[in-house]
Parts: sequence; C-alpha cells; structure tokens
Amino acid sequence: MPMPTPPAPGEEPTSESGLYRYHLRRLITWYLEALDAAPDAAFTWRPPVADGNTLAAICMHAISSAEWWTISCVGDGPIERDRESEFASAARWAELRPRFVSFLAAAEELLKPMSSDDLAAISRHPAGDRMRRRCLTHTIEHLGLHLGHVEITLDWWKSLHP
Repeated sequence: MPMPTPPAPGEEPTSESGLYRYHLRRLITWYLEALDAAPDAAFTWRPPVADGNTLAAICMHAISSAEWWTISCVGDGPIERDRESEFASAARWAELRPRFVSFLAAAEELLKPMSSDDLAAISRHPAGDRMRRRCLTHTIEHLGLHLGHVEITLDWWKSLHP
C-alpha cells in the first residue's frame, strides 16, 4: 500500500488539532488508495471464516464510527447510531467513497479552529466522561485498525482471484 509523502523537516503539524487532522488525512488517503483499485467483486466478497466481514461491512463500520466519534461526539452531529446495521452493509465502494471524502472535509473544518483547550473539553459522548482528544485518538486508532483489515481482506481476495 503506498504511503503519502511524509512532511519535510519543519513541515510537521505544529498544533494538536493539526496533528489529528494530519493523521486523519493520511488514513483516509490510504483507504481511498486501497479501495479505488478494488473491483466490486472484492468489495462484496466474504472471507470463508466464522464471523468474516466483507469490505463493504468493514468500510461502512469504519466510516460510520469515524463520523460518530468525530462529527457527533466532538462536534454537534446526530448522536444516534445503529452499529449493528453497519456490519450488514452491502454498499459498493462507489457509494461509500463519498462518505470518506465528506468525513475528511467535515473533520478538517471542525478541528481546524480548535485549540488544545477546546480539545480538552468533555465531548458529547453519551457516557459523558470523554475529552474530545480521547474521541479523536480513538477515531485514529479505529480507522488504522480497520485499514489493516481492509488490506488483509484485499490481499486474501487477490490470492484467490489472480
């Protein structure tokens, strides 16, 4: 999987908000690069293992979670979420790709003006005890975890469909 060009020395993010935005950009870019080249058949293929998920389910869950933790908990988006339905998704990449792009744009807009004090504030998470920065680090961790699942599933599919 190609890696985006890292920033040159002195070009690293200089704010906490900038660091979160930087990592979200990298992760979303990797999803786009990995999945833009995948055929529809790979996206709907289910690995032949117990509880295996299609790329459609993995991606629907990853983006729904990212939207919820960032746009809803850090921002003021809808707080309702149907997590179970995410894993039943049969959406194609052409349908989900715009959500990844829109999420990134919305996250950039939301986070750009935030200071470290803003990020230390308690989020809108239903538990009522999570700082905004915790929501963002969870989002980054979660997107990275599922990106690994995407890569493994794609490699597995490719090995069966040379």
